[in-house]
Amino acid sequence: MNTQHLCPVYTKWLQLNPIDARKHRHFLQDSMQKARLQGQLDKACTLAYQTLEAAKLVLTALQNVSNYKDNSVREDIISYSAAGMYLSSLLQCNGNSQEAHNVLQQCQQQLIAVLPLHATNHTTLALIKTAMHAFEQSSLLLVNTKLANNDAVNGNSDSGHSVGSSSASKRIHRANNRLSLVH
Repeated sequence: MNTQHLCPVYTKWLQLNPIDARKHRHFLQDSMQKARLQGQLDKACTLAYQTLEAAKLVLTALQNVSNYKDNSVREDIISYSAAGMYLSSLLQCNGNSQEAHNVLQQCQQQLIAVLPLHATNHTTLALIKTAMHAFEQSSLLLVNTKLANNDAVNGNSDSGHSVGSSSASKRIHRANNRLSLVH
């Protein structure tokens, strides 16, 4: 997965200005949704990568703890997780299940990296663990779907073990909804 989807200078500025990075993340989310609704999947994927990168910048930005409210932390975690899930589902819709799987794994690894920063806040810790679990389940679902599809292509599957891509998308969508409900 290419990790630079935003201009490096702009990325640095967003790191130094997390409040502006949140605003930019919201702008990118809106743009991504509009592109998706207009059927522009490639543009939506590009914007989803940028949204995920902006969400990651906010999640990992060094911030004054006294100004950083618990609700903001939860919103940042949910936004990052939702952006990762959404990007993964877009990639899967475009037939790029390997990249979708990589995105899920990298998002899970990023949450593992920030976990110690929030170890004393049990609510935030529970949210991170829930998000990590959702990424893990979605990742496993993608792998199982890919295996089932390979078996179907090879003629080795039976109707009881085949998993369709629409079923996988629905499960990813439900995992994304669970993240929103935790908030």
